[in-house]
Amino acid sequence: MSNNKEVAKRCVLSWFELTPEIAREWFTEDAVYESRSDQGVSVKGPDEIYTILDVYRNMVDHFETKLLNVAEDDNVVLLERDEKAYLKNGNSVTVPVMSSMLIRNGKIAIWRDYWDLAILMKHMLDGPTGQQATDTWEHYQDNVKQRGALVKPIDY
Repeated sequence: MSNNKEVAKRCVLSWFELTPEIAREWFTEDAVYESRSDQGVSVKGPDEIYTILDVYRNMVDHFETKLLNVAEDDNVVLLERDEKAYLKNGNSVTVPVMSSMLIRNGKIAIWRDYWDLAILMKHMLDGPTGQQATDTWEHYQDNVKQRGALVKPIDY
């Protein structure tokens, strides 16, 4: 397996344990992370990538990731996976995710995630009340804004 595949796999399988120090090891200084699900959140640089992933991490108890397929063409790696999110309300939901990563000099330069936010929100609504989903979403949006992680548009 190529080093590019190993770099990409390591990221998607263990992003939940990411620290600011590890983010600086994994991502180029100009790295971009884009979530193509929740209103196109885009961040730039290892510190902002850590910040946005920390916001996602704080919404759930923990994740389990099952890697389904990996494809590589030159310095681009595509990863299909199922992420099982264990929600803080006691529910769990499996969300299919497709990632595209551009690897440069052994580090991730661009990471795009494609997933359906509706799948996650539906399961949050399965709790005692839909207010829980609304509160979670508003908390997420506030957290992103407070931490200054929202950067639009991205200049490549």
